[in-house]
Amino acid sequence: MKKKRIFIGSSSEELGLAKAAKTILEKDFEVVIWNDSVWDSSVFKINNNFLTDLLRASLQFDFGILLGTQDDKVEYRGDVVLQPRDNVLFELGLFIGRLGISKCAFVVDKKLKILSDISGITLARFEKNDAPSFVEAISKVSELFKHQIDSDVNFFPSATLASGYFENLLLPTCKYIIDQDGFDYESVQYKNCIIKVIIPNRLNTDVNLQFAQLKRNYQTKTVSFQYAGRPRNINLDTEIKDGKLIFIDFPTTLSGINYAISNLLPNDFNLMSVDYEIIIEREIERFVYTLKKLALRNGVDTLLEIERI
Repeated sequence: MKKKRIFIGSSSEELGLAKAAKTILEKDFEVVIWNDSVWDSSVFKINNNFLTDLLRASLQFDFGILLGTQDDKVEYRGDVVLQPRDNVLFELGLFIGRLGISKCAFVVDKKLKILSDISGITLARFEKNDAPSFVEAISKVSELFKHQIDSDVNFFPSATLASGYFENLLLPTCKYIIDQDGFDYESVQYKNCIIKVIIPNRLNTDVNLQFAQLKRNYQTKTVSFQYAGRPRNINLDTEIKDGKLIFIDFPTTLSGINYAISNLLPNDFNLMSVDYEIIIEREIERFVYTLKKLALRNGVDTLLEIERI
């Protein structure tokens, strides 16, 4: 199983702590520190706009950890207090906005003044010169991330598209099969039925054309049926194999992923880049994961098969 990805942000003065956190986390996660210099994994690319890189990074990671350390002195209501570097707070807000509050953690020096606006997120405190307390704080966050329920079902475009696709096509079809104790096809009642969803390994620019080409590899006939509560008939391609009736569908709604991601990223981002492919692949994985979770929740998982090709 592919490891989830964690971004670690810190001030440049506290890179040592970021590296220590990476050492603790990399057993269970793929971890990238903000200043990693390896081109394939680096967040900030040469000659790129920093904000563009951050926006891209926020779509590439499953979780974000920001380290709040004693970087700046500020005057707060007449008192001089210590607070984290401004860019660390900015990155925290960005990742919370993109990933959701449950997928971000702020690991904070106990001596710091914490803004009341971020008191609702996961905070893990540590003593600056006490290594065991830092290990404990990072380990706490690690356990939190590892044991999140439905960690991939969120408001990314893929999860939203998968939910609509499931509710409007897959679930009604499953209910019809269950209600009818199978499916009548050419005067034969097939009790053994499944729905096969075909998902490409990568998305082309024109998803409709891509699926039209894939469909040529299948010898299918179209069937139509009416399900209660729907204003239109459901139309699906079918084939018979080994006495089993297989409904085959090519979810063209995946084209929405391309559209949504291209609009979430800055205009100057190269949509043909390796980074873009990584983001799209993650979104396809989220789409598949969401379908499987929704099928399980609704008790129709035995009727659904997802094939990546």
